Formats: sequence, structure tokens, C-alpha cells
Amino acid sequence: MMSIIIPAYNEEENIENTAGVIGDIMRENDIPCEMIFVDDGSKDTSWEIIDRLSKKDDSDGVKIRGLKFSRNFGKEGAIFAGLEACKGDCAVVIDCDLQHPPQLMVEMYNLWLQGWQVVEAVKASRGKEGFIYKTFAKTFYRLMKNSADANLDRASDYKLMDRKVIDALNDMPERLTFFRALSSWVGFRSEKIEFDV
Repeated sequence: MMSIIIPAYNEEENIENTAGVIGDIMRENDIPCEMIFVDDGSKDTSWEIIDRLSKKDDSDGVKIRGLKFSRNFGKEGAIFAGLEACKGDCAVVIDCDLQHPPQLMVEMYNLWLQGWQVVEAVKASRGKEGFIYKTFAKTFYRLMKNSADANLDRASDYKLMDRKVIDALNDMPERLTFFRALSSWVGFRSEKIEFDV
């Protein structure tokens, strides 16, 4: 089974569509899964929607679960809460607004079946980012490469991890986390695939 971790903060307009799109892809490709929406202290009706979806019949191999934070702890906290709660043999982290193409999860899953333990979706381009943002991002990623030997230039949070990788991340004592860097830093057999934002 694959776990799909979906951080959600004020995503009432996206949750139902995201669950439907991902569920259809998983059913069409016979991939049993659990979707874990992590409500990161939303102020809208995100939790009510997640709660309602989690009560639907899951006999088709697609189960929806929800975690609710008491306040906004940030995306990093939501990702790690999802990793701690997931039950899958592998897990994918994906944004709720589907800026990451969900169809890639099938390719990621197939690469995992071939033995890759981390399948990272990297940006083919940085998309529509302003000059100042691009400059700061490049500076930050250069610092990360020099200090932690982690090349995060085109990295994203969109990746699949084997259960061994999930367990290694869950065993780490860090409280202030940066998922994008830690998931690369722990090692394991990795492959990359490109996507357009």
C-alpha cells in the first residue's frame, strides 16, 4: 500500500478535487493507497471536508484519513506528522493544490517497485518566480550545498520514500526540520524524475 501525505492549510476549495483526482489515478492503476490530509490549523472548513471524506467507503482500495493540528505549525510539521502516522510500504508527499502533477505518482510507484528507495520529482524549470525570489532561492540552495553537501537547486517536497526511509526520518531527533534537505541527507538508493510546476 502507498501512503499519500497531503499537507493542507486553508485548502477548502482544493481538498475534495484533490482527493477525487488522486483517488481516480490510484484506482485506474490498481494501486491501493491511503491519503492522509494533514490540516495544519486551517481557519476555513478544511477539517470538516477532510472529516466527511474520511467517512466514505474505502472498499475500492482508496482510504482517506485526516490529522488535525490545534494551530498552524507549518508545512514541515504537517509533513512529518503524516510520515509518523502513515501505514504504507512507501509514501508520497504532494501539495494539496496539485501544482505537483499527481500522474507522476504512478511512475514513482513503478520505480519504487524496481528497487528505488527515494524517487524525487525535480522541477524541470522554476516556473513563474520573480527575480528577487529566484536570487534568494539560488543563494539559499548554494549555502545548503556547501554546508550539508545537499544539492537542492531543483528539489521539491514531491517525492516517494520507501518504508526504510520513512522509519529513518521518524527516528531522527531533530525538532526544527527541513524535509527537502533531510530526505536527501539520510541517503538510500535514489532516482529523479522531472516535472513542470
